[in-house]
Amino acid sequence: MEQQTYDFASYTSFRETVNDLTDSLEQLKEYAASLNLENTARSIGDIIEKSAGDHFEVAIVGEFKRGKSTLINALLGQEVLPADVLPATATLNRVTYSKDPYVVVEYKDGSSEKVDINHLADYVTKLSYESEKKAETVKEATVYYDTDFCKNHVDIIDTPGLNDDEQMTNVTMSILPEIDAAVFVISANSPFSQFEKEFLENKMLTSDLGRIIFAVNCFGTFSKEDEDRIVETVEKRICSYVMDKAKKVMGENSKEFAVYKRKIGKPKVIGVYAKKALIAKENKDEQMLLESNFPTFESVLETMLTKERGSITLQILANKIISSGSEIINSIVIHENALVMETDEFMEKYQLAIEEIEEIRTKKREEFVRINNAANKVFEQLQPILDDYWVKIEETAMQVIDDYQMAGEDLKREKLKIVYEKLTQKIKENIENKAQLICEQIQNDINVGLSEEAVRLQSFQDEFFESLNRIQELFSVPAKHNRNGGVADSIIGSVIGTGGIGGLFIGFREAGVKGALLGGLTGLTTWLATSFLLVTTVVGGAFLTPAGICIMALAGFAGTFTGKFAVDKFLVQERIDKFKVNMKATVKKQFHEMKINSDFTESVRQQVYNSFSGLKAQIEQETEIILKDTQKTLDDLNDVKQQKKVMSDNEKIRLQSIAENVGGMLADTYNLHRALTEILSDDEE
Repeated sequence: MEQQTYDFASYTSFRETVNDLTDSLEQLKEYAASLNLENTARSIGDIIEKSAGDHFEVAIVGEFKRGKSTLINALLGQEVLPADVLPATATLNRVTYSKDPYVVVEYKDGSSEKVDINHLADYVTKLSYESEKKAETVKEATVYYDTDFCKNHVDIIDTPGLNDDEQMTNVTMSILPEIDAAVFVISANSPFSQFEKEFLENKMLTSDLGRIIFAVNCFGTFSKEDEDRIVETVEKRICSYVMDKAKKVMGENSKEFAVYKRKIGKPKVIGVYAKKALIAKENKDEQMLLESNFPTFESVLETMLTKERGSITLQILANKIISSGSEIINSIVIHENALVMETDEFMEKYQLAIEEIEEIRTKKREEFVRINNAANKVFEQLQPILDDYWVKIEETAMQVIDDYQMAGEDLKREKLKIVYEKLTQKIKENIENKAQLICEQIQNDINVGLSEEAVRLQSFQDEFFESLNRIQELFSVPAKHNRNGGVADSIIGSVIGTGGIGGLFIGFREAGVKGALLGGLTGLTTWLATSFLLVTTVVGGAFLTPAGICIMALAGFAGTFTGKFAVDKFLVQERIDKFKVNMKATVKKQFHEMKINSDFTESVRQQVYNSFSGLKAQIEQETEIILKDTQKTLDDLNDVKQQKKVMSDNEKIRLQSIAENVGGMLADTYNLHRALTEILSDDEE
């Protein structure tokens, strides 16, 4: 069979492929329902419903006054969001598609309000005292607007400026683990401020680089040579910062770091002139648009979303077609063959099939014990890190105090409070950075354990489908006894050249598609070097991201750490060393209280076991969908045989028609799945 060529690098082709796969799933859902495969039909319906609501989410981030809102307006082709010479955006602003423009403002108290789009600035900016006060009560504003860009099922999220104020920075940081792609806007006039450097070194998760585009804004004011030099400088700095971070998280000599270094490649850095692009689009000036270099930026973003991120979505949909379609054909094969058997022969095969199903479930329970053991092993390996957690945090704080430069006049009463606040803030920043690094190391170790366990589970997957194949073979009959049947067997064989449902799945696995029971990702070891969101997608979101662990770990730092300090009378002593000794004692007391009130070890333990429980939940769900419906097919056939019913010619024709149609879907989906496998394998190189 000639392999079809696929192209997923555009919104149109990606959406067409999603629609085609969804149409196939809708058809399979109808077939499953008509065959009384209730669990299969329900599972297909769930994935269709989820797919219908899927949108790509792109966050625009960066320090204030880097041109984020202008870049968004350039993407949209018109000025939708407020942009001003002052730091403007004070809330999260989401832009999504609607034919009729309006805004829904969601407040922090849980209420919401629909407002006129012309009054958006009154709710989400700092352009006036009134709007700033209003913005403080707003959680998120969703702008519904008729734009071609958002019509592609892409939502844009305009974030508050990093380093504008701490609360807004935390708002921005909180959404980054949840989005599909981020555009980090950097000013060409002053690339890499100290804050941007610290953000890349300390705040950005190691796994994030693959889904970030760095847009160097305000091009057009430099010579071509200077533009190239700026982009090259930015690329080198990003590589340096990110690789240094990855070494700390994974270990420079680790296998995981070698995979990460090979996979991550060059960062995506593109120079753009967003203001010029916006003007060009508004005036339909193609030459000006080309000069802004904005089409290059848009093309890279489109490919990132549709080919790199979207391939995962397509693979999950295709995998569902493979598993559900094969289950439907399996049911038909058993059905048509069983009905031509003698009753005694059927009853013998029926009993053997039921025993085979129970044997599969027994093996699955044994696998769950092994998964639990793997979780125990990971947690035990993490114990030294957990034991040292508060020691490392305290050491970091003590080092900050030792290194803090002070003069004698800093101990004067009028300056002491300012010095104290600055030192406290410095301690807080450093222990947060240290805690995040430790948390990423923990998450990396968890992911290594998960990946190893997922690879080990391939053998169970093989056994599972081989067992299903044995059940189907129990009900095979010689062709001479089934003149009107046997069509399903030949259809399955024509898909990849081997017969039976087990052969079908094993054939797919040998072709490079692995992890069918875990969501169909190609090469589960790529978890180590991709966004942690992919893991959440595959195993059902049963565990937190590294950022989630950090939020738990830093909960005390962000609030009580600063608040519990007080400027006591002993702090006015004139000797700096005495000041630092007392400062250390105060900090140690604070940490002691935080350690008592926050069981970090227990939080990580839950993280580990929730992660591995996600593997079990996914396997349980996928296997039981098939096993329950297989058993129901057998039970229904048992009732039919007991009543000595026969299959009508019309029923034979109907079943054979379903088998032919589903077989065609499987053949097409196999080619698509093979193309997706190659794309994702290329991403690993």
